[in-house]
Amino acid sequence: MSRVPLYMHRVAGWEVTNTGLTANQDQVEHLERHRIQLEEKTVQFKSLSAQFNALTTSKQEMNKEMRTLFREVETLVAYLRTAVRQHYGKDSEKLIEFGLQPFRGRTPSPKAPLPEAPKPSDPTAS
Repeated sequence: MSRVPLYMHRVAGWEVTNTGLTANQDQVEHLERHRIQLEEKTVQFKSLSAQFNALTTSKQEMNKEMRTLFREVETLVAYLRTAVRQHYGKDSEKLIEFGLQPFRGRTPSPKAPLPEAPKPSDPTAS
């Protein structure tokens, strides 16, 4: 279902004004030059609006194609990266050439210092 842009209601109003001016041309002769301008500009605006809508549709179609292609390429790259890791090994420095991070082992987590053992109490201090 196509949505009509809000400004097209205004364009319809322009056409009603033009129709009224045309129907009463003998009473508003002094406005004829302006009525012709209104008619020409309304036709021009509607033409531009149609072109805009065609471009919008084309843009939406291209966007859809780009999203589909993007997903396909992402899947292909994931496959190729996995294949490269398989071929060279997960810890090979050669992976850097493919934009991959070699596995270099886990970094040891910092050890918290052990609490000091309580000192034995001195039996002679009492």
